[in-house]
Amino acid sequence: MQAQTTTVKEVFKAMPDSLVPYLSANSRLDFIDFLESNMEARVTNELNGKSIMTTLNDSFLSLLLNEASHLQMRLLPVTDPVDGMQQIVCLVQTFGVTARESVVSFYSCSWRPLNEPMLVKPSIDDLLQCPADMNSERFSELKAMLQPYLIEAQLSPSDNSIVWQLSPPVITSDDKEDILRVLFKKTVNWMGNSFK
Repeated sequence: MQAQTTTVKEVFKAMPDSLVPYLSANSRLDFIDFLESNMEARVTNELNGKSIMTTLNDSFLSLLLNEASHLQMRLLPVTDPVDGMQQIVCLVQTFGVTARESVVSFYSCSWRPLNEPMLVKPSIDDLLQCPADMNSERFSELKAMLQPYLIEAQLSPSDNSIVWQLSPPVITSDDKEDILRVLFKKTVNWMGNSFK
């Protein structure tokens, strides 16, 4: 039997309420209807706040749940079918306003959690680099300012990659320029069964 494919729209409709409790099944359908009608996809969530879907295509969606919570979803093609489907779901949930932390999880298209290690979170040293014209003492000082280390993940809207980056806390304007110089983004690409 040949493995099937689907769209992120169909997977989003079937998403369990437990993943985002304050978005009802009707709200999820409203998002899709609004976007398909070329209207702003803004709904009132169960907490009486506003949630906005900013992007929806066949394999990707991006949703601003509230000012401190963002959700991205991408269908990834798999080498070996999972539950009869040729795709799995990668879900990135990001929390925070200025400093943000992301949680990345994987599911079958029928929302069965997949626990195989498909992604390794980068270390702090993967996301920081000392510029050639900066001394190691200043670099260490800046590194200490970034604690606690919060790591943000962003799914690409156009391809099967994830970009990791440190999400700095509130920084004084004196240090901001130097902090931006030491931050390093790391991109990993989907290889059919894991990100590398």
